[in-house]
Amino acid sequence: MKKEMFCRITAIVLVLIFSIILTACDTLKLSPGSSEALTLSSTDYKNPDNWLRFGGDGSFDVDIFVVYPTVTFIDDDADRPFVRIDNPLMRERAEWWLDRVDSIITPAGNVYAPLYNQLNGLMLASLSSDEFDSFTFAAPRNDIFAAFDYYLENVNKGERPFILFGHSQGAALVAELASLFLGNEKYYEHNSNHIITYAAGFSITQAKIDRNPNLSFSQSPTDHRVIVTWNTTAPSEIASGAVKRFGTWHPDALVTNPISWTTDETLVHAADNLPSLVPQFDGSLRRVENYANAIVDMEHRVLVTTTVPESDYASGVPNIGIFHQYDMTLFNDSIAANILKRIETFKR
Repeated sequence: MKKEMFCRITAIVLVLIFSIILTACDTLKLSPGSSEALTLSSTDYKNPDNWLRFGGDGSFDVDIFVVYPTVTFIDDDADRPFVRIDNPLMRERAEWWLDRVDSIITPAGNVYAPLYNQLNGLMLASLSSDEFDSFTFAAPRNDIFAAFDYYLENVNKGERPFILFGHSQGAALVAELASLFLGNEKYYEHNSNHIITYAAGFSITQAKIDRNPNLSFSQSPTDHRVIVTWNTTAPSEIASGAVKRFGTWHPDALVTNPISWTTDETLVHAADNLPSLVPQFDGSLRRVENYANAIVDMEHRVLVTTTVPESDYASGVPNIGIFHQYDMTLFNDSIAANILKRIETFKR
């Protein structure tokens, strides 16, 4: 009897020790990625003129930090390679883009959207993905880092959960916030409030995830402290190989299906997609049901839709990426619903 009791106690002790070891390993895995100081620009984000949105009436208990995509194509040496932050055309076009995604973000949280010195759109056609990164992760990233630092230190103060939301060049920048910025030991505590990063229109690679232990690639509609992304492509772009010349595309990209919010290569039918916003000839957007299906293509590392009429669209980027500027609107209501679902499950 004594021997049996001794064995039971020994087994319990071993289980406890093993649990402690696993916990320690997990803690090490989730340790801050870097103690190296980040580069923040000198742009004054205390100045309200440097924000497009600054929280509205603050009535939500969740914040959404939004970074707009490439919106300005200016043939002016003063705006090459980066469009000046006080350029009135950029503000106008950024406001236009925010209006297009308004029904996704404004029902869910207090919206904060800074202006920033962004890469001039006229340069995009000539840039490889590596060149796109080298420009975007310079002045544009330094501005967004400075804006997010101001927001965290003076507005959020660790008191509310937040979502990061961006498209194309803006997606590249929110991905940097989710990985490099929040992986830094100075800001690491804020990961506990990170619900999700939506980074559509820019490729996230497994190597990027591996370098930043604070971040994972989303695998379900309700996981948190994760990132999702997709590049929406027409079948003709696959056939022509044009997608491989797209500056925001990487050959080892991870891909999310924004209807099912999974990463497998199962075709999700248009009937399962909540209404899309479809552009009209007058520039307006019309809500259309059963419009866009979606399938993850891991051979080409893109999201393909086969039900959207290619002839109805013109490329937003010269020669390539026929559905690039519609990464959000084709899945508008599905994204909006997912944001609310992630928030709900995060609060449980």
